[in-house]
Amino acid sequence: MNIIDDLLIILGSYSGGYKLMRKRIRGYTGPAKFRNIREHLDAKDATISNTLYRLRKRGLVEQSNNLWHITKKGTEYLAERISAFKKYPRRKHDHTRPRKKEKNMVIAFDIPEKYRKRRDWLRTELNTLGFIPLQKSVWFGPAPLPKEFIDTLVEFNVTEFMKFFEAKEYEIV
Repeated sequence: MNIIDDLLIILGSYSGGYKLMRKRIRGYTGPAKFRNIREHLDAKDATISNTLYRLRKRGLVEQSNNLWHITKKGTEYLAERISAFKKYPRRKHDHTRPRKKEKNMVIAFDIPEKYRKRRDWLRTELNTLGFIPLQKSVWFGPAPLPKEFIDTLVEFNVTEFMKFFEAKEYEIV
């Protein structure tokens, strides 16, 4: 999920002022439904403000009497995003899997915009598997990849947009 989704989730559950919204985005431990919104803890006020402005321009939120509210269009948009997000399987990180220093890989991908949800899923999964981003579409991490992960890549038809390289990490300093 991104900051847009998080703001809509917050505004879908309450109507409030900007100050309370900032607290909730930054990890305010209020109601349980806000506890998972932690990705944007370092979001700057300008980022939040600009995002709200863009959401208002798109008709997803509105402001009256210094209080922000989600619109009907915003509620429908959020429901669609959540249902699409649930469509893609999630795996829990396997902490028992040993990371071997001598067998690492680099995965580079250039997945077209029309497969954006699959690309976002891939980044989340690579992070879960212990990979670190070198760039948005180039990741470094442990090999070999789990069979279930590879099967899902084939099922999503994204392997043609991906390259896999064996790599070694050297300490030069």
